[in-house]
Amino acid sequence: MPLKFKVRKAREEDIPDVMKINMESLPENYWYGFYKHLLDNWGEAFLVAEINGELVGYAMSRVEDQGDPVLLGYESEIEEGGGESLMRKLFKALRMTELKPVGHLVSIAVRPPYRRIGIGSKLLEETIKVMREFYKAESIYLEVRISNAPAIKLYEKFGFKKARIVKGYYADGEDAYIMVRKLR
Repeated sequence: MPLKFKVRKAREEDIPDVMKINMESLPENYWYGFYKHLLDNWGEAFLVAEINGELVGYAMSRVEDQGDPVLLGYESEIEEGGGESLMRKLFKALRMTELKPVGHLVSIAVRPPYRRIGIGSKLLEETIKVMREFYKAESIYLEVRISNAPAIKLYEKFGFKKARIVKGYYADGEDAYIMVRKLR
C-alpha cells in the first residue's frame, strides 16, 4: 500500500524541519530568516508535505513584479538549433515590458527515502495552483541545475520549458536552466 501524505501550508514551527530537509537534500542552503521572510510574505505558497506528522518535503516560493519577457513566459533565449546573435540578445534585454506578478519557485525538496511516490509532483501542482489562483501570477519560474535530469523531467511534465541558461549560477560553478511556465 502506498504511503499516504498530505500537503498543507507551512507554519513558523515547521521552519527547523524544512531547513533539515533542505540541508539533507540540496547543496544550496538558506538561513532561518530567509525561510521566515518567505513564510511571512508569501505564506500561501510555502507548502510542506507530511506523513504521519513528519515533514518529508517542502516547496517555497515568492511573487516578484517582473518585466523580463523570458520570466513572463513570452519568449525563450534557448533556441532550437543554435543560439542568438549578440545584437538580438541586446535588443531583447533593452526591450521594456509592463511589470506583472510572476511566481518564483525558490526551492523544492523531498527527503531521499520519500522520493518517487508523488510528493514532489503534488507540491509542484499545489504551488502552480496557488500562484495562478491566489497570487494571480502571469507565470512561474524556477532555477534547476543543468545536470539534474530527474528534476528537469518533472518540471517538463508540468509544462515548464527551458527558457534561459545562467552560467555559473550555483556556488560550485554549475550552470542553471531557468524554466518557465505561463499561467495566463
